[in-house]
Amino acid sequence: MSEVYELATVSNKTISKIVTLLVVTLVLMYLGRHSQFSQYFGLEYLERTIRNTGMFGIVFFTVVYVVGTLMNIPGMIFLFVLFLVYDGLDGFLIAYATTLLAMLSHFFFTRSFTGKVLSEVEHPIVKKYVKKIADKPLKTTIILRLLLFISPPVNYALAFSPIKLRYFIAGSMIAMPFNILLNYGLTIYAKDWMMSCFG
Repeated sequence: MSEVYELATVSNKTISKIVTLLVVTLVLMYLGRHSQFSQYFGLEYLERTIRNTGMFGIVFFTVVYVVGTLMNIPGMIFLFVLFLVYDGLDGFLIAYATTLLAMLSHFFFTRSFTGKVLSEVEHPIVKKYVKKIADKPLKTTIILRLLLFISPPVNYALAFSPIKLRYFIAGSMIAMPFNILLNYGLTIYAKDWMMSCFG
């Protein structure tokens, strides 16, 4: 009963924001997977467009990557396609810049709906997580990014928390090189396996 009360301390306004975010997210997920928009996230279409349209292809990729992240499409898919076209330093720099932009977009998108909602929850487990973020924001962000990279749960967890933007950016930037190099290695050395997963 006490746990119900602790969760109930969250204001009705905040709860309505969370519900709105959930509804919008589900709609975006549906559009990304089951509507005509899903064609823009196909591997062949993305690779062909990026490869054949020069600088516009990079702009197109950036937009699709950001929108796809909001639709909860795994970021690995976009990096895999990117590395099929660009390798070496060019591929790394494009991946680094666009991934950071996608993370920031998801962060602002989520926080615009819910604010720092976890700060309002009195449940002991939630309070422990919030305290850890508050005490070691940079370290926590780095660890979460290293383990789960740009996955939606990490994006939501950090946006819901009271973490300051500068720590979100710094932690993400520090962890990204490892994640990007891992994705690059999978594209080079496990291309067929990746194709079977995402194709």
